[in-house]
Amino acid sequence: MIDNSQVKNQSNLARKIGISILCIHQILSLLKLESLIIQELEKLGNPLKSKIITERMLRPYANKSSKEQIELLEIIKTFFLYKN
Repeated sequence: MIDNSQVKNQSNLARKIGISILCIHQILSLLKLESLIIQELEKLGNPLKSKIITERMLRPYANKSSKEQIELLEIIKTFFLYKN
């Protein structure tokens, strides 16, 4: 909505969809994840049968190195396969 000029900024977006600016910031920070990570997470399915992958869990990795993000992905995939 910001990219399409439907809202001016994150504050306006938060008001429009009824969540806090902090939530908007946290969710948008996930866009810093490597595209490979995002693509692989999407392949796991939406919605997942169980909430093994959460925004809160991914958030700290948004500012990590590519190597650390890939290590996280391997852990998630291993756990996901074990759970299902």
